[in-house]
Amino acid sequence: MNSYADNTLAASSPSVESSAELKTVLASVRKAVAPLWPLADYVAVNPFQGLAEDSFLVTRNRLASVRSCDILMPAAHYRERWDRGEITFADLDEAYEQCLQDNPELFGETSFADLLKAIDDTATPIERHTWTVAEVVDRRTGSRWTSHIVNDITRNLSAYYDLGQAAWKHPWKHCDLFNAWREMAIIGHRLDLLGLKEFRKFAASLPEDPLQWIAAALEELKVPAETQEDFLLAELLSVAGWAGYAQYQTNRHAVDGNEQDDLIGLLAIRLACDVALFRRYMLQSDRPLTLWKSHESSKTVPTNAVLARYLFQTATEVAYRRQLCGALHLGSDGASSAQTNGSRKRAQLVFCIDVRSELLRRNLEATSEGIETFGFAGFFGLPISHVPFSQKHGHAHCPVLIEPSLIAQDEPEFPDASALAAADEDLRASRTFRRIWKFFQTSAVSCFSFVESLGLFYSWSLAESTWLPKAKRAGGNTPLQLLSAHGQPLTTSEKADLAENILRNLGLTENFARLVVFCGHEAETTNNPYQSGLDCGACGGHSGGPNARAAANLLNDPDVRWELRSRGLVIPVDTRFVAGVHNTTTDDLQLIKDDNLPEHHGQDLAELQLLALQAGQQTRLERAGRLGAISESDVRNRARDWSEIRPEWGLAGNAAFVVAPRERTSSLHLAGRTFLHNYDFRQDQSGAILELIMTAPMVVTNWINLQYYASTVDNRAYGSGNKTVHNLVGQFGILSGNGGDLQTGLPWQSVHDGNGYQHEPLRLTVVVEAPCEMISKVIEKHESVRHLVSNGWLTLLALDDDQFFRWSGQHDWIPQELDEPRLRPIKESPQKTAVTVAP
Repeated sequence: MNSYADNTLAASSPSVESSAELKTVLASVRKAVAPLWPLADYVAVNPFQGLAEDSFLVTRNRLASVRSCDILMPAAHYRERWDRGEITFADLDEAYEQCLQDNPELFGETSFADLLKAIDDTATPIERHTWTVAEVVDRRTGSRWTSHIVNDITRNLSAYYDLGQAAWKHPWKHCDLFNAWREMAIIGHRLDLLGLKEFRKFAASLPEDPLQWIAAALEELKVPAETQEDFLLAELLSVAGWAGYAQYQTNRHAVDGNEQDDLIGLLAIRLACDVALFRRYMLQSDRPLTLWKSHESSKTVPTNAVLARYLFQTATEVAYRRQLCGALHLGSDGASSAQTNGSRKRAQLVFCIDVRSELLRRNLEATSEGIETFGFAGFFGLPISHVPFSQKHGHAHCPVLIEPSLIAQDEPEFPDASALAAADEDLRASRTFRRIWKFFQTSAVSCFSFVESLGLFYSWSLAESTWLPKAKRAGGNTPLQLLSAHGQPLTTSEKADLAENILRNLGLTENFARLVVFCGHEAETTNNPYQSGLDCGACGGHSGGPNARAAANLLNDPDVRWELRSRGLVIPVDTRFVAGVHNTTTDDLQLIKDDNLPEHHGQDLAELQLLALQAGQQTRLERAGRLGAISESDVRNRARDWSEIRPEWGLAGNAAFVVAPRERTSSLHLAGRTFLHNYDFRQDQSGAILELIMTAPMVVTNWINLQYYASTVDNRAYGSGNKTVHNLVGQFGILSGNGGDLQTGLPWQSVHDGNGYQHEPLRLTVVVEAPCEMISKVIEKHESVRHLVSNGWLTLLALDDDQFFRWSGQHDWIPQELDEPRLRPIKESPQKTAVTVAP
């Protein structure tokens, strides 16, 4: 019997026509793969971002046909909510009307009564239509080829992408991904030993061009043209984690002007494994594989059971929206009264729109009528790459959707050259020690001797991390220079442009307080590879401290202020801008004192710091119950506990994004579930600020929301499983145990407390207080925004003249009736009475 490795390889160059068709198919497949950032820059990503041009239900059906996954909760979840009274008949009735309006082609064929019956249907028909070759073999023979292939790919890619964790450097890093794998496969024995005899010979016969090989593989497997897209997507999603990381690498190559396509390389690798397996079972099995059936297609209509779950999902969102809109409507009374109070504020603090800011902002405002807070994207409009002192390169502190256009470089002041040299030498020595230390920790040869010889010495480090506060990563009050992307100093006019954009987009153009504080935020955790996921998403998974310092420096610059005055922006002489850092794990707000701060302002800052301490304590008390903490000090201590798997809940629970004046929400207790962005359409005659908000912050909040949503509804497919068995790989990613696919989304412990969900999977509700016509112009102008708001990836509401309107899937505004929200009172302050949306 001939070996499968001797089979004639269909490696001839495809025709121009077939090559163009294949590229079209691959472009469509690529859209279904969301990029996965490395741990150092980890941010929440919308797993469905490239699929938004289709409706939520169409996408759900397509994914279920090529992968074992779901993006709706099980029927039992919805039945439980119904039984507990969390979904009412009124919610279901309104949800059904919404489903008919948005998806008439699907819901017009079934009745409301039929859907209510279908939620109790316990049958689970197989929706999967397209399988990889390995999955077909496993189903037939009971083998574990899918697992073997995924593990083999993980071994190869872990070494190829390693950032310094491994002691051994991959010898073919200079090659593209496919050919680096090919060289390793030629000398490797693993798949041969597992049963794919002469796999090395097979690998050597592969062409160097991954596209050529993909075309040849499709021809050899005789994949019908109408099935190719689904089949290739199934192949990629069988290694979804690595596909996401390869997509990220491809995007980075493109930014650098490099045409290397790692995603196509990975697809070629995955196909090579399956073609080898196909030959093995095609030539040596008594029952050759039958892979394709003419009736199999992903273009099937959702069953009534699926439509019923979607109806109940929509009803849970209607129930939340009903409460939110009712509360916002009540908040209008506070808005009108607050606008009449024109006295100068004691301090104004600008926070990130992050849901965790809502708690601290509310508690800070409750300490004094003289405190005013704003919500703004946490990079404060400054897309910087922050370069710490004595380093050549930095990290991007801006949304991952954009590239840094500025460099913010730390420039500490030293009394003389010798002091500068000494500080530089200390930093170099520290970095060298950390590299040596990391080598000992990750070396296979010295792992036991490491514990024996250095364990006692290392115990001090453990004790220090447990009992002593962690140094802030914001950079303190170190002077910071803002440069262009090419390292050139900015002109006064360029600085003024940046400063003007900050103030106008923030809506702060008059009535400045004596102190204006830009509050970046960061988390503080120990022994947590997902640290970046708790930091500022608007800063690319890093601290917002450097951005806050850069903004304060800009607006304190006398030359910049003079230029702003000529543009009609007059900042009072006694107004000083200060940077601060909100620690979301401990709820501490650290105000960074500028050495040049006048004495009177120093006293104001000290008083504000005392108010921040009170607000932080109240916020910790508020969060303690949800964390299962016994006291507010216990909340703080979680930051330094290296065994703590839930140092904070991050953005779990996020459900809404409100774009409105602060007066609309200042009297409301929003339970840390709402992103808040200051916006007054009356100050935005051109609509440019609204356009910026809807194309940037709204997209970022949607990314975060859908990451938490997906990690909750199907943690196996879209999350990263059990945090306690995570292992770091290559300093860039996470494996569950010692193998399997690269993990993608949030750990189970980030959305569930062991007894129940801490994140309620709701698609984001966006409320914009502005005329419908104004919002429509942005939707019409930007196709990507139109896809999000029209295809069920979020719900967009306009608050126009105190009336709510919902944007429908048919591209029109539908008036929304208000019911009385279920409200519960919260502790009143002498200054205000607040209400809260019931969680």
